[in-house]
Amino acid sequence: MIRDRLFTSAVELDEDQARYLRAGSGGQAVEVHPPRAQSISATLNQFTKTIYEPQTKWFGVKNTSPVAAFEIRRTVPDQVSMQFIVPTKRLERKVRTQLENEVPGVGFSDGTLQLPISEGCTVGGGLLEPGCRDWYPLETGFNSPPNNSVLSALHRHAMQNSQFVIQILFQPVVGRPVRSWWWTRRAYQRIGYLRKEKEKLWGSRSATPREKQQANAVEAKAGSPRFNVSIRFLIVNGGEYTRSRVKELSGAFNVFENPETGQYLNATTVQTLRKRSLLRFVDAVGQRDFQGWGRRFQATTEELASLISIPDIDQQNIQYNTA
Repeated sequence: MIRDRLFTSAVELDEDQARYLRAGSGGQAVEVHPPRAQSISATLNQFTKTIYEPQTKWFGVKNTSPVAAFEIRRTVPDQVSMQFIVPTKRLERKVRTQLENEVPGVGFSDGTLQLPISEGCTVGGGLLEPGCRDWYPLETGFNSPPNNSVLSALHRHAMQNSQFVIQILFQPVVGRPVRSWWWTRRAYQRIGYLRKEKEKLWGSRSATPREKQQANAVEAKAGSPRFNVSIRFLIVNGGEYTRSRVKELSGAFNVFENPETGQYLNATTVQTLRKRSLLRFVDAVGQRDFQGWGRRFQATTEELASLISIPDIDQQNIQYNTA
């Protein structure tokens, strides 16, 4: 295809590029080790509520809330790790304390801020964003941790020649009064449309039960505390198979599709005309910020609690807490 010849989805790094991009951001990284053979909460509802810290300045205009990240990393096939990255020591202590309250038996160790890249490797990636407008919530009713599906896709026999960083970036939604007002206004316009009678060629009809359920779901989301969320994949040494790697990873996130609201996560491979733009995407992943290549969307605490769930499956390359 002409697009494939014009756009690139992977770029090989020289020594200087690799050294700069590998460094990553500042902050505190804490690796999480799930307990072995122990029941775990399907989602982290209490945890996400306790780490919700909205902060503003300039009379409530600028959002200065802390930006945090949850990462699932596989640097070698025999090792999958999960870690939280927060900007301060105080928040690191909070992560350790509150996560242990909700997941008894969880273990912790020092994480890493560096990306798993080196000279001569290729880098590329992709993004996940809602398939419908983000007024519609994702699935949150799970009996087991939904990230079981994601970790299963990274088992030790899958895509052995590539390294992966799945990054979920999140920050409380506050400030920016005009943008927040517009989002809420559009959400309530959708609620009104879903609940009203629909004009047809012959007469009209009342809202269907499904439309009423969707209206209730949108209304609940519009009235709840929310996070800005960005989901990004960094794929190292994917080369010409980067696009297929993105598709394979994104398939694991199908568990978040909500049959009532029709919301789902849609994958996009990062393809650029200029290699420099692709390097900016890798830099954005390493800096753990929303600037450029963010594709942010709004999620409730319940949605985020599902996205950052701790898996409870038995898999050989997961590092469990053995204490």
